[in-house]
Amino acid sequence: MKFEEIELSGFGKYPKAKCKVTRPPGIFDINEVLKNNSVIPRGLGRSYGDASLNDKGVVSESLLMNRFISFDEETGILRCEAGVTYKDLLDTFVIRGWFPAVTPGTKYVTMGGAIASDVHGKNHHNVGSFSSYVISFKILLASGEILDCSRTEHSDLFWATVGGMGLTGFILEAEIQMKKITSPYLTNRSIKLKNMDELFDKLEEFDKDYHYSVAWMDIVASGSKYGRNVLLLGNHEEGSGLPDKLKLRSAKKYIEKKISVPFEVPFTTLNKVSITLFNSAFYMAAKNKIEFVHYDKYFYPLDFILNWNHIYSKSGLIQYQLNVPEDKGKEAIDKVLKKVVAFGGGSFLAVLKKMGDQDGILSFPFKGYTLSMDFPVKKGVIAMCKELDQIVLEYGGRNYLTKDSIMDEKTFKQMYSGLWEKWMDTKIKYDPENKFTSNLARRLGLCPS
Repeated sequence: MKFEEIELSGFGKYPKAKCKVTRPPGIFDINEVLKNNSVIPRGLGRSYGDASLNDKGVVSESLLMNRFISFDEETGILRCEAGVTYKDLLDTFVIRGWFPAVTPGTKYVTMGGAIASDVHGKNHHNVGSFSSYVISFKILLASGEILDCSRTEHSDLFWATVGGMGLTGFILEAEIQMKKITSPYLTNRSIKLKNMDELFDKLEEFDKDYHYSVAWMDIVASGSKYGRNVLLLGNHEEGSGLPDKLKLRSAKKYIEKKISVPFEVPFTTLNKVSITLFNSAFYMAAKNKIEFVHYDKYFYPLDFILNWNHIYSKSGLIQYQLNVPEDKGKEAIDKVLKKVVAFGGGSFLAVLKKMGDQDGILSFPFKGYTLSMDFPVKKGVIAMCKELDQIVLEYGGRNYLTKDSIMDEKTFKQMYSGLWEKWMDTKIKYDPENKFTSNLARRLGLCPS
């Protein structure tokens, strides 16, 4: 196998590490790598931190393993290799009337990565995360054995792998359930709200009426503007309700249009002034309305800008996502937001969602509320995030490993108390020599001793 030594990072560009990278085309090649190396699988590198970095071993990319294997037009059950992306699914199946049942906020994620992160979307409060629609998968173990995993077959490994950050083995194939749709458009309802009290009331009011919901929040504004937000509610549109122009577009394959940030900005453009201006402009432009929105614009607005992370300069960004229990969710979110506003390190991408029940061991979601923010890496930001960790702990919450880049082992094990121990039992059972590991695993203590 050929190895290329390159500097890698996650999508947040922080931290960075020199890693040996290989792109195996099949099972035999992965086994050859495993004989003499520790390995972490990597898809498109869209986890934000160090989850797919391994400066003590090899990073093994799955992008050459990207074939569709079978699809049942009657049931919507798809079998594919782990390197297939959401973009591949959308380009192939939307025109045929099928859509991913759960999708994250970017289409540039592989199916292997979606399983490893147990990704969630704007409909988690109604349907759960990606693992709810994973029927089974094939996984290559450190021993070279290949196992079929499902809820009934090797179920311990199934639940340790979903949300397990690639640390249990190399996912080869997955069988997933797609969702039937009649149009690529959604009915989107925008509601402009003045504060968090209004937001939490509306989330409850429309909980069962809309399949998707997410709120953009202004986490820079203070005083009378504190907590202002825009709630976005959506349902898949029945084709019969569309105007004729959109019906015609629905019958044609979608062609993406992109703009690009071609290089890393040499200094951060995201200071307090620019972020304040952006948030103010976004809120002022928002209107209370109902409209038809194409799925690409509704689910993946940032994918329209290629390499948008370049605007954070070479220093990169920290993506911070927390989940807190439902009963004190508003109180906890309020405490977090006040800390961020006081620091003045606000984000132009801050979203709040309601979460539902979820199975899994290290899977991030549970019933409550999640808030996601991004901060330029600059003086004081990491210390502020550590303070946020303590608030999250105080309320019995936890952080999303896929987006984390700074949490320490003690904090992680407190947040995932009772879960990481159970996960470790399965890890030791199937990978006692710790062949599958990463910088994140070593940072958080997810390694057999």
